[in-house]
Amino acid sequence: MKLDTIMSFPVTALWRRLLAVMILSLPTVPLFGQAANSPVAFANNDAITTTLVQATNIGQSSGGSSSGDTKWLKVEIKYSVVLPPDAPKAAKYLDEVQFKIWIEGRDLLDPQSTNPDEGTAVGLTGSVTYVNVPAGRDVYGVFYVHPNALGRYSSSRGASDFDTSGKFDIHVEAYVGGKLMDRIDRKKGETDGWHLQLKAVPNLVYRQNQTPFLNVDVDRYPAIKLPDDSSK
Repeated sequence: MKLDTIMSFPVTALWRRLLAVMILSLPTVPLFGQAANSPVAFANNDAITTTLVQATNIGQSSGGSSSGDTKWLKVEIKYSVVLPPDAPKAAKYLDEVQFKIWIEGRDLLDPQSTNPDEGTAVGLTGSVTYVNVPAGRDVYGVFYVHPNALGRYSSSRGASDFDTSGKFDIHVEAYVGGKLMDRIDRKKGETDGWHLQLKAVPNLVYRQNQTPFLNVDVDRYPAIKLPDDSSK
């Protein structure tokens, strides 16, 4: 059947105008990957690495962890910093970079779960802001999760769910001046929004200065922005 081209052209033009309006109304935050002219970019390889690490025995009581598992999850992020074109030539630092993290887990004790073996999908969340971040290709940041949190939000496999070869994914985002600059997933591919569908469990992913690893690799990571005492 032949199409009535006299009618189809006006309709097509109308749809094009509507599509243009929809595109212009979209938020300016990038839908995928790195923002234009972003000073921060996650590494293509090894942007997120996870290891289970043992805390030092300093200050530890003889009882140890109640679960018997004493290893923390260490999540290290690797990124590069390139200063904006309008930065002074002698400038070598970016004032601040904030990183937000979602670590996938399972809550086997959630009474609303329909599958006791799998529980409810949750996201352990946290953030850190680094100051005076040096420009360079190999810059690092770090997060930690307490052993008891790993046991509480894992499957029957325990903390190994969170390790590099484990089943759980991790999502990290970088912000400068409150604007999203770049984002990365360890396993599932960029920005499909899987982390936003998890039930958030905040304040269980720690900054380095909140852990026994305060004095570990002190030259590897930028300084952490501390709370403003005047606001307390």
